[in-house]
Amino acid sequence: MLRKLAGIVLLCWVFTLPAWGGDYGIFIRDASLIRRNDVHFINAEVEYQLGPTALEALENGVPLTLLLEFSIRRVRDYWLDETLLDEQRRIQLRYHPLAKTYQIRDQVSGAMQSFASLTTVLDTLSRVRGWQIDDSYELDPGQRYVAVLSMRLDIESLPLPLRAIAYVTPDWHLLHPSFEWPLNP
Repeated sequence: MLRKLAGIVLLCWVFTLPAWGGDYGIFIRDASLIRRNDVHFINAEVEYQLGPTALEALENGVPLTLLLEFSIRRVRDYWLDETLLDEQRRIQLRYHPLAKTYQIRDQVSGAMQSFASLTTVLDTLSRVRGWQIDDSYELDPGQRYVAVLSMRLDIESLPLPLRAIAYVTPDWHLLHPSFEWPLNP
């Protein structure tokens, strides 16, 4: 009985570790969906607070992948919201120790940029501009819709030996609540 209780306490402790992550995270300060020439784009302002463990891994050449997720949902009062659109974008952040340069790469388009300092990289990443999204969805007048944007560090993209450590180390949990805003049809 005592072993079972100890196991439950240990399990609860492991699942609460991410909550102790301090001030580290990815904070979406503002986001908007704009329409230009019948094409929809997402713009967002983001703040990155990387933990010391993630920074150390980056400085040692471990690539970090940021996962951006965007969805449009129809709000329903008596049922779960209906997802009309769900898109993802992955951006890889990498440091090259020999060249002492940082590099970001959009894993969908393949576009790459190089930078001399981490501050410049994070400043560039803080402005999400012109992310073109699929506009095959339709918004009906009289319905309520919300746009939802979230960002997180993709732990699954880390090298295998780091994944287990990353799951239980608070510094790796760079997740912040999603940013939601209403959409008008």
